[in-house]
Amino acid sequence: MNYSLPTTTIDPAVERLNTARIGIQRFGQPILFTLGMIGCILNIAIFLRSSMRTNSCAIYFHASSWANLSCLTWGLFVSMMGYFLNYNPLTYISVYCKVRYYILTASQLASRACVVLACLDRFLLCSQSVGQRSFCRPNVAFKVMLVTVASCAVLSIYVLVVYDSFPQARQCTTSTAAGKVIDTTVLFCFNFGTPALLMSTFSGLIIWRLKRNSTRVGRQRVHVRHRDLQLAAMLIGQVILYIVTALPFVSTFVYLTITQYDPQSSKSAYRIAAENLTLTATGSFGTFIFNALTFYVYTLTAPSFRRELFRLIVPICWMNQFVAREQSQMTRTNRIHPSIRDALSMKFPEQT
Repeated sequence: MNYSLPTTTIDPAVERLNTARIGIQRFGQPILFTLGMIGCILNIAIFLRSSMRTNSCAIYFHASSWANLSCLTWGLFVSMMGYFLNYNPLTYISVYCKVRYYILTASQLASRACVVLACLDRFLLCSQSVGQRSFCRPNVAFKVMLVTVASCAVLSIYVLVVYDSFPQARQCTTSTAAGKVIDTTVLFCFNFGTPALLMSTFSGLIIWRLKRNSTRVGRQRVHVRHRDLQLAAMLIGQVILYIVTALPFVSTFVYLTITQYDPQSSKSAYRIAAENLTLTATGSFGTFIFNALTFYVYTLTAPSFRRELFRLIVPICWMNQFVAREQSQMTRTNRIHPSIRDALSMKFPEQT
């Protein structure tokens, strides 16, 4: 008598989607976390230098770097550990669930808010009004930054109330429908929608004011230092990175909100695998790209930032030797091939 064992076959397309999701969790998240931690630490070290502490825009970048570091630690690192250890205490310990999402929410809000303040700072710096440019002083920036961070911490208190762990469902999420509405509203208004709108608007106005200022002459022209222009370029690059990385997650979140009441039994295996992959790629991975890659945007867009990085990494004794060697080589070159300025400065005896 022959007994046939039941066998199940997995659709190759579904298997490819699951493999891609596992690849993001196994390789993508650790790589992004490593790059992000290195970048945030270097950002903080550079913005702590004396040449950067006296600039109002750099103060906002400095605060944003700390917020990004917190996002990577409480967001990406915790998600990574849950996957590699195959145990996620978020779904079992209520206090840990609440505290983790509170710190993550407050850090994300502070990170976005500091970039918006930096956009406002660069916009006012290009103004002809002395009163508006007074906003760009370091002491004002420090006070505004403290008030903003405190406001983000207060605004995120709702997370301690509406979030809870659900061991049976193995989730840490909102516990009521009202909590879901509050969380969705804060997410769209303060974490994505309003920051993206303000960043885009101020970035466009900064470019417009810089072009307008370049056509002015005399006293009408606002003197903007070269370092301030490079900080504006760093800021615009950061805004572009934020919008590009935020839109996919917002789209996924809207889709999941619309289809949240669809019964799981009505979904095909391919749809479930596709939703899981999209949520992983745009959620637990994609939302942290902005937090992780700001250092590399700064490095690519601003020569002054690269010089500060070079001075930070290279020991001072090597820097002094390099400068002395350059000066010695310039002196030797000028002796052999005098420059036009040197030639014009020579005094020749008058001929009689």
